[in-house]
Amino acid sequence: MGIEKDIPWLAEHRRDGELLRAIEPTVDEVRGVAPALASFYDDPYNRRMMANTVSMSAEDVVASFAELRADGGRPFLLYAGERLVGDGDLRHLSVCPGAGEVAVLVGDRTVQGRGLGTRFAALLHAFGFQVLGLERIFASILPVNEPSLRLFARLGHAPDASEAARSFADEPGDVTLSVSRAAFESATRELLADVRLRPR
Repeated sequence: MGIEKDIPWLAEHRRDGELLRAIEPTVDEVRGVAPALASFYDDPYNRRMMANTVSMSAEDVVASFAELRADGGRPFLLYAGERLVGDGDLRHLSVCPGAGEVAVLVGDRTVQGRGLGTRFAALLHAFGFQVLGLERIFASILPVNEPSLRLFARLGHAPDASEAARSFADEPGDVTLSVSRAAFESATRELLADVRLRPR
């Protein structure tokens, strides 16, 4: 029996008693957390790291999730325990065969810098490789966003200026990175031992 790709999934990682979860949400779940996500997006520091120049309302957040899904993307809500701390997604899954782009935001400023972003990003990569069957995952990062550049390096990403990689660039000056499944699994072997993926 093959893996069911087209249903909502849950990815989990537990370490030292702390459970992180990345869940593919229902529309009602998105509506419920949209005000919190809007506040994450509008935080001045987060906006600089994302090059976000547009203020987003809760309604805009709901519309953004719907648009991403309509384009074939896979959005996730990110929880530390029962606390919403951010969101992430796999997007542009039809741009390049066997590839996609990942984006992760730990938007809660009180928990940034604790390594949660690395663990959440690993969950989304594991989903992309193991469930969606991707062969390579790309990322597009602002040069000033040094924390994200370090995060992706820990997951095995390397700078990639190929035509395929540049097709995922959000801005002309972005740093584009990519990682193969083998390189990701080699870089994160210990972390992956505690990752669980299952349909919701």
